[in-house]
Amino acid sequence: MRFFLTVLPVLLIASFAQAQTSSTYPTGYLYRVETGVGNRQVYISNQRPFNANGELVGAGDLTAQTQQVFENLKTALGAVGLTLRDVKQVTYHVKGQDAQVNSALTQEVTSASAAYFTQGMPGIAEVKSIPQIVQDKVLVEIEVIAEK
Repeated sequence: MRFFLTVLPVLLIASFAQAQTSSTYPTGYLYRVETGVGNRQVYISNQRPFNANGELVGAGDLTAQTQQVFENLKTALGAVGLTLRDVKQVTYHVKGQDAQVNSALTQEVTSASAAYFTQGMPGIAEVKSIPQIVQDKVLVEIEVIAEK
């Protein structure tokens, strides 16, 4: 009973933010979760380079896609009162042939990110190579953890 009384308030406090994407996308997947516990923490997962109309931006251009993802991240963070300055961890999932991370692709995404992380990169930054993303033309997904 004590466990239930401890867990229940946490579950009631946790809030889920709505996606900024249109309602034509399948439901059942939250790309952004605000924990509501302690400091304000927000987890944004698998942001992809689609604009507000659901159209892919920068087909075949990793830099343009990375920039669009960061625009999406700014929108998502802004919806809960945070900015890119509040990002503590960033993970880049870059489309590659194998599990080996290509240094040229790493340089390209980090260079594109530098314009958005004007106060320097977050303390934790990781680049992963994955063979397939949601669509063949999508070259990058980015997830972040932010806290204020």
